[in-house]
Amino acid sequence: MDLTRRELLRSGAAGLAALSLPLPAGASDVRRILVVIQLAGGNDGLNTLVPISDPRYRSLRPTVALAASDVLPIRDTPLALHSSLARLHGLFERGQLAVVQGVGTPAVNRSHFESTAIWQTARLDPHRDPAGWLGRALEQRADAIGQPLTALGIGGAGTTPVLVGSHAPFPSLASLEAFAVQPDRRFPQDAPAIKSAVAALNASTRDDGSPAAYIRRVARTALSASSALASATQGYRSTVEYPNGPFGNQLRLVAQLCSAPLGTTAFHLTLGGFDTHANQKGQQANLLRQLSEGIAALLEDAEAHGFVDRLAVLTYSEFGRRAQENASGGTDHGAGSVAFVAGPGVRGGLYGRTVDLGALVEGDVPSTLDFRALYASVLQNWLGLKAAPVVGSTAPLTLFRNA
Repeated sequence: MDLTRRELLRSGAAGLAALSLPLPAGASDVRRILVVIQLAGGNDGLNTLVPISDPRYRSLRPTVALAASDVLPIRDTPLALHSSLARLHGLFERGQLAVVQGVGTPAVNRSHFESTAIWQTARLDPHRDPAGWLGRALEQRADAIGQPLTALGIGGAGTTPVLVGSHAPFPSLASLEAFAVQPDRRFPQDAPAIKSAVAALNASTRDDGSPAAYIRRVARTALSASSALASATQGYRSTVEYPNGPFGNQLRLVAQLCSAPLGTTAFHLTLGGFDTHANQKGQQANLLRQLSEGIAALLEDAEAHGFVDRLAVLTYSEFGRRAQENASGGTDHGAGSVAFVAGPGVRGGLYGRTVDLGALVEGDVPSTLDFRALYASVLQNWLGLKAAPVVGSTAPLTLFRNA
C-alpha cells in the first residue's frame, strides 16, 4: 500500500483523526468567533459600492451601470450600496458594518488560481508555503494543535486552503448529515449495522507506525466525532429565515455549531458565481442579495442564541473587475474591490480610499489598500493573535471597537 502519513495529512485525514479530543475548558464560553466568506470568482467592487454621482461611472458602463433606483445611498458621501445589500446597508447605518474600499493584492494578478492562493495564504508567493493564513494564525494557540474543532470549513469536503495550518489542516464539513456513516440510499436502515462493522474492523489499537494503523485510528476517531457533533448540536432551534439554497444552509450550520459547546472559533464558507463576464447585473444582484440576507440572518440567529457579541463576519474576493464593461454585458478580471466586516463589535464606516475613476491604472480600479491590513486587524484586534508572523509588518486597520 503506497500511502504515506504525509499524504493523509494533505487529504485532511489528520484533522478527522483528532476530532474526538477534549475541548479546552470554557473555550466555547469566552472565545470570539470569526466567520470568513469567500466571494469566489472576483466580485465587482464598482457595482457593490457605487460612485453613483460620478458621471464617468455611467460613461464606462453604459449598460452595466446601476440606476439611482438600484442603489441605497450612504449619507454624506458620493457613494451608494447595491440595492440587493439592503440588510447590510441597515447594519452600516447602525454602525455595525465596515466597508473596506480598494482592497487587493500589492501587484495585480488576474489569475483566479494565483490570486486566490495569495489571498488564502497571505503570501505574495503562495507556492513557497501553501499553509493558509488563518490556519497558521490559529496554531499560535497551544490548545489548537491537535484540536481541529478550533476551526471548520463549511460546505466542502477534504480541506479548506485558508484553514490549512503548518502542522495539519482543520477539517471541512459538507453537513452534519454527511459527516456520518452513509449506507446505500435504498437501505437507510443499514446505517447502525454498517457503523458497527466499521468500528469492529478498526477496533485494534495496535500502532506499529504503518499506514494501516493510522487509517484505523482515523476511522475510530471519526466515528466518535460524528456522534459527538450530532449530540452537541441537537438542542439548536431557530426561527430565523436564511436564504434558500446551499449558502443559507451553510450559514445555518455555522449558527448551529456556534450554539453548541464545541469551542470552534473560526469558520470558512464560499459563495461562488462572481466571475461575471456576461449578464452581470442579474447575476451579481442575486448573489449580493444572498450575501446580505445571509449575514444578517446569521447575526440575528447569533443574537437569539447569545453569541452575537462574540461574532464577526469577514468577506473577501480574489480581485475586482475592470472599470469598463465588455461587449457581453459583464466585466472582466480587474484589481481593487470591496470587503465587508460585520458584527456588533465592528467599528462601522468606510475604510480605504474612495475610487477615482479619473485615475484608473491600465483600466483597473487600483488596489490602494493591502489585503493583509484587513487580516492583521481581524487577527490582532478581534481574535487576539499575533498578526506579524502571518502578514509581516502590515499595519492593521482599526476595524473593531476595542482596538
